[in-house]
Amino acid sequence: MKQFLLFQLRNVCYNSYNYFSDSLAKELGTNHTVTVFSGEKEPLEAMERFAGQRFDAMVDFNSNLPKLKMYDDAYFLDQIHAPFFDFILDHPLYHHDMLKQPLKNFHVVCLDENHKTYIETYYPHIASVHVLPMTGEDIAPKQEGYPEKNIDLLFSGSYTSPGEVAVSIEKIPSFMGKITKELIHAMKKDPALTQEAALRAMLPDLDEIVEELFPLHMQACFLADTYIRAWRRENLLTSLAKSGISTTLCGNGWRKSSIADFQNVSVIDDMDFKDTFSCFRRAKITLNLMPEFKAGAHDRVYSAMLNKSLCLTDSSLMLKKQFSHGKELVFYQVRQPEMLCETVKKLLLDEEKRIEITENGHKSAQAEHTWAHRAKNFLQFTDNIHA
Repeated sequence: MKQFLLFQLRNVCYNSYNYFSDSLAKELGTNHTVTVFSGEKEPLEAMERFAGQRFDAMVDFNSNLPKLKMYDDAYFLDQIHAPFFDFILDHPLYHHDMLKQPLKNFHVVCLDENHKTYIETYYPHIASVHVLPMTGEDIAPKQEGYPEKNIDLLFSGSYTSPGEVAVSIEKIPSFMGKITKELIHAMKKDPALTQEAALRAMLPDLDEIVEELFPLHMQACFLADTYIRAWRRENLLTSLAKSGISTTLCGNGWRKSSIADFQNVSVIDDMDFKDTFSCFRRAKITLNLMPEFKAGAHDRVYSAMLNKSLCLTDSSLMLKKQFSHGKELVFYQVRQPEMLCETVKKLLLDEEKRIEITENGHKSAQAEHTWAHRAKNFLQFTDNIHA
């Protein structure tokens, strides 16, 4: 029996971090001992009691713990005899200040193969890097057949105004602003391009950047990633709204968007992460737009499948390996929003085909993408370390 220590210190993103942590803890706890430290229930100083203790692994999500130090300037995590796993849920560029910390037993779990390569390249002190997408849960696992649906098309996610991000870009130093705008232009032109590949292509014209500082400059250009994600999201949802398709948006900020003004668009205000599964259960089709994961996957994909909602998503190398277009899900091209609208209309009209794909997706997700599977994968990561 193994011993695990999970930290829950940040109640953000609709409480998704805690949901992921609770779900992993529940599955690990079926055969192992799991200790969960909650920052909501105890002061952070109480974590000192773990110093000197032994665990098979410590876990946190988008953690700030790597930079935490003791009074003698020693790293807090180094005082606990256990490998530390940080589950990185975004591009590593957002976590540079944590990833650069030279912990003695530092491991990372990320959501994308490109992110894995990036971390291995620029943070060689990290002992191991693994890829494991998050998932959701079936809220009615015993219900047989196709559930009643009253939402035609669902998009679950927050709204960020690309215009506001553009204003922020104008406020940064002109040199970085110029690079950021060039990165945005390149990624708009080629949706398959990662930010690191776009910046790398610009290197011959950027003598100031040296190899050792590449991740620092990636971090400095974070607004390029923020903008392109917001721009793609607004562009895609605007096209759907204009097409007349009945669309439901679930998440924070949409009422500030002009998209919410369309009569065929409904808004469900932000809710706890776990409550979003009921929306998936009600949706005939769930639209997913990758947050620039070119070789990874977002938990929306599996959450939709588990709750018998057809997943309509842009593709990635990972998803192409896991699923087949038109069998377990449907892929669309980000650069062709008009074709996306036509695909949605066809799927809504062809109920037999839509249900067939939905049921196939549900079976596939149940067979390989539940939290029980994710816990098994994580246990293998820890086994490899101790081996």
